[in-house]
Amino acid sequence: MIKILRIEQWTKNLIIFFPGILSSNYQIFNSFEIYIVFLSFSLLASSTYIMNDIKDVEQDRIHPEKKFRPLASGSLNLKVASIYSVTLFFFSLLIIYIVNYELITLFFLYFGITVLYSSKLKYVKYLDFFSITILFGVRILIGATTTSSELTTSFILFLLFMLTLISIGKKLAILNNQNISGDSRVKKHLMISYNSKELRNLCFLSSSLSIFIFTFWNYQNIDFYSSQLLVSFGSILFLYFFNKSYINDSLYAKTENFVGWLIESKNLLKIICLCLLTLIIIQ
Repeated sequence: MIKILRIEQWTKNLIIFFPGILSSNYQIFNSFEIYIVFLSFSLLASSTYIMNDIKDVEQDRIHPEKKFRPLASGSLNLKVASIYSVTLFFFSLLIIYIVNYELITLFFLYFGITVLYSSKLKYVKYLDFFSITILFGVRILIGATTTSSELTTSFILFLLFMLTLISIGKKLAILNNQNISGDSRVKKHLMISYNSKELRNLCFLSSSLSIFIFTFWNYQNIDFYSSQLLVSFGSILFLYFFNKSYINDSLYAKTENFVGWLIESKNLLKIICLCLLTLIIIQ
């Protein structure tokens, strides 16, 4: 029952905290609200994971890694999983209605896009990765609404291009994974819609735009006559090497599970350093 929640994927929801941090609105971390919002949203996300597992159970059984998931392996009953998903969904909405009812619309928006993605959008060229970017964008909006934070246009664009890179890299990894059968509906869609070179070029484009916008954002925030200049240069270098590593590993089918890749490839340290340097710049 715990495994099907995919708690390790909750790390993606940490982006909810970004607006507060990047706007230096640190007092919000003295309140329980942001933590309850994070927990409530994570429960909502887990309910959609279960729904997707129910829908794709037959496809997961022919996947080299997903076949070990509770439903695909048969260790959890489909009926029990359905009840579990619905319970998590309504429990999440109940919590967020009590804590901050203004977020209800964004919760429903995330849920609606997720359902569309699972049933239709993941099989439509370009929307298959762009819809994932939108889902991350909803997370950012939830964080910004909760913390009453305003982010610069430059940083929002940077985040969106970075998230697009991550989404495309995931598709590239699936396409290049020889262990995934061509009978898989997702793999079949990718083989028909793209080739490795096209996805790789899209990765390079998203990466280049993210680095360009991040550099421009740095230019807006740094004092050229202080040590911030060195810190800024370091943050740009960290971003460049992170993007390069991600694209290279996507070509070798290592990035389908982004969280797992971060841990196994030890790139988590690069992300932490990039975040710390960015915080120094905006102070």
